[in-house]
Amino acid sequence: MAVEEAALARAALLVLEGSPEEAVEILAGIHGVPVPRIKIGLPRRYSRVLGCYDHRRRLICLRSSTEYRNPLVVLHEYYHHLRAARAEYSGYEKGADKFAAEAVLACLRFYGERCRRLLEENGLLRG
Repeated sequence: MAVEEAALARAALLVLEGSPEEAVEILAGIHGVPVPRIKIGLPRRYSRVLGCYDHRRRLICLRSSTEYRNPLVVLHEYYHHLRAARAEYSGYEKGADKFAAEAVLACLRFYGERCRRLLEENGLLRG
């Protein structure tokens, strides 16, 4: 497993375990960008989304504590941070979705059953 794939897997697992700050710290170190902050609560204009990224404040905003443990949301927003810090990353929403999905898939490959259980416990996987 490549270093970035292993870091993505670990980051997704950390988010599922309730440690998204540690997850973005690891990823920021791998990517050589500043560590974004994370807060629960959205700006009013974004009240209908699960999360957003404020590039001026380097801040990932999440709608609720549910999204705080959702790697698809946290890592999607982290991608926007990465894209703002390093212009080499392409795409916008599709790129962010792909980045987050690759992290969850890497987590499933690397941590297997443990990750699957956490996804189920957090209501992110049914069955």
